[in-house]
Amino acid sequence: MVYLNMQFRIKEVAKRKGKTLQEMCEKIGISYIDFNQRLKRGPKMELIQKCADALECSVFELIEEDENFTHLYNSKNEFYGIGKK
Repeated sequence: MVYLNMQFRIKEVAKRKGKTLQEMCEKIGISYIDFNQRLKRGPKMELIQKCADALECSVFELIEEDENFTHLYNSKNEFYGIGKK
């Protein structure tokens, strides 16, 4: 089991996809409260992958940017990768 010690932008991606976190949680089969608790404790990679699957996005899109890297979107506002700032 791998617990992740990083920041995520799941709420932002869900909003971009026109979904709520509640809808995402229902799709992956956990309560919104349980989801928040797991996220605060440092989620397992399995949970992040389930979130990505439910939101139909890449796991990389869910990872928060840092001072060196940024998320890249095309002209249609579709995620296509991570690049250096």
